[in-house]
Amino acid sequence: MTEYDCQETKRHVHEYLQQELTEQELTDITSHLAGCDSCEEEYDFEVLFTKVIQRSCTDVPPQELADQILSKIRQTLEEGH
Repeated sequence: MTEYDCQETKRHVHEYLQQELTEQELTDITSHLAGCDSCEEEYDFEVLFTKVIQRSCTDVPPQELADQILSKIRQTLEEGH
């Protein structure tokens, strides 16, 4: 079990929200959030921020833009970068 201090908790709050951590990390951060008002405020802000982004980003990019991005990714991979 890792002890999550405020710095570590705040550093991982996005991954926590996205469920991108191990079960143990999720449990440890949940425990820290339950006892730390400062980190809980940071968490609440991130939740709100994530919701605003999700509501605002419902537009689908034009196919031309998607094609350009994929082309650039393929080019970069082929060049070995």
